[in-house]
Amino acid sequence: AKLRAESESLARESDSLDKLQKSIAEFDGLSIKKTATNLVFADGNPKARVMIIGEAPGADEDRQGLPFVGKSGQLLDKILFYIGLDRQAEDPEKAVYISNILNWRPPGNRTPTTAEIEIALPFIEKHIALIQPEILVLCGGISAKTLLNETRGITKLRGQWAQYNPQTEIGVEKNQTQALPTFHPSFLLRNPAQKKSVWQDVLSLQKRLEQSKA
Repeated sequence: AKLRAESESLARESDSLDKLQKSIAEFDGLSIKKTATNLVFADGNPKARVMIIGEAPGADEDRQGLPFVGKSGQLLDKILFYIGLDRQAEDPEKAVYISNILNWRPPGNRTPTTAEIEIALPFIEKHIALIQPEILVLCGGISAKTLLNETRGITKLRGQWAQYNPQTEIGVEKNQTQALPTFHPSFLLRNPAQKKSVWQDVLSLQKRLEQSKA
């Protein structure tokens, strides 16, 4: 509880992306920081309408200090490209912004613990509040269950639009952010048959973006 209180107060004071990144870098409450090489904060355009959130960095991400740069990241880029979205885009309409629930790689890519997620929650909720995306795409079970405060697994949640409601006071929402849970690209690499489901989710995302623009 002490560590969670500490991460909450740091997140509350971080009123810019730079400050938030610095707060996460200086926070010692997560032991995975000690075994990680680099802080993995975010990538893409902070003005994007779409923010994508995964679980935690893997080996490639840890090396480069950027989220979704390994094989699963390349697959994510490909999927987004099909609906005209690109993390390098300057135009907010075509851009995406990408981060993870945890900003440090867990040793051996193990699944983040409940305690780690609990401590990191204020940081990611503040991150979302600073970006104020129209739409959150939650990749994988951990991301979806954490940010939607859900107990159901990703197979039940995926493709179902949900309202994002911050659980900490830090993530006060001015705009109504809609969230779309989908499978993590690393899951697709192991289960290519599920690409069809993700394709449906991505088309649903494209439709929602077009509707809200109109």
